[in-house]
Amino acid sequence: MDRAGRLEVFFIYEAFAAERLGSMAGTKWNLEAEFIQSCNCDYGCPCNFNALPTRSNCEALIAYKVRKGKFGTTNLDGVKWAWGLWWPAAIHQGNGAGRVYVDPKATDDQKRAVEAITSGKNGGGVFTVFPSTFTTTYPARTARIDFTFRGNTSRFRVEGVGEVKSDDIRNPVTGEKFSGQILLPGGIQWTRGEVTSVDWWLRDPQAGWDMAHAHAAGFVALLKMNEKGPIRK
Repeated sequence: MDRAGRLEVFFIYEAFAAERLGSMAGTKWNLEAEFIQSCNCDYGCPCNFNALPTRSNCEALIAYKVRKGKFGTTNLDGVKWAWGLWWPAAIHQGNGAGRVYVDPKATDDQKRAVEAITSGKNGGGVFTVFPSTFTTTYPARTARIDFTFRGNTSRFRVEGVGEVKSDDIRNPVTGEKFSGQILLPGGIQWTRGEVTSVDWWLRDPQAGWDMAHAHAAGFVALLKMNEKGPIRK
């Protein structure tokens, strides 16, 4: 099977595994959250369309602010966390690494819940798929997270670690703002995302990360998820 064929099979497996493993999750949970995403691909990110990444590898800094949620009996309302992500090639080729950064306003129980959700052991679409491609999961860190959700100009900052600034994509000739959405009915994290342009950076010496990108792929979305993945309504 050639590389393109392996990629297609992976994404078919990805959607199946996310749903299947979600049904096997140990703890029931749910959340409604504001979500801001960056990565190092060109606008729209070809990975969303079963294509290979723009620049041969994948790296990202993403963040969540829970509007309403629970993990088991632990209330997650208001909890903020970010996730640093890195792969040497395409995500499905593995050998990736991840680290979670949790805002210090989270209680110990809430921090443990975030670590459990992102561990790959409690279902939830992307929270099952991404960890399955990691070789290394670095211990979670506590870091202040400033999070502003306002459509295409959303942004967040992880103190001492990184920052993502979203903005409108601009027409390269006229400078006019571009507005667009991507619909992914079978998405593993969001099913409708606003496409943005992001400037972002992430530096974590322990992880060996020193990332910085301008005018890269970004998305903002409102998520509804549980241990089975995105709630598709």
